Amino acid sequence: MSARYESEQPTRRGLWDARDVARFLKCSPSAVYRWAELGQIPCRRIGTLLRFKPEEVEAWLDRNASASILPFPRHAGAQE
Repeated sequence: MSARYESEQPTRRGLWDARDVARFLKCSPSAVYRWAELGQIPCRRIGTLLRFKPEEVEAWLDRNASASILPFPRHAGAQE
């Protein structure tokens, strides 16, 4: 994992923000924002803020762990 992402796991109490979800999923916060914009991950809007219920994120991951719904940008020159 890149050093720019914190390795500490988020607490399971309260609501998570995109950084908490990213730490839990070991991905970038921008990927979490993208999935939220596409309606692919359950979230709540509080004004302009995105918040996530930990149990919903965990259930979503369980349902979609083997599905290929998580689009990541392809790098130029990537081989199939």
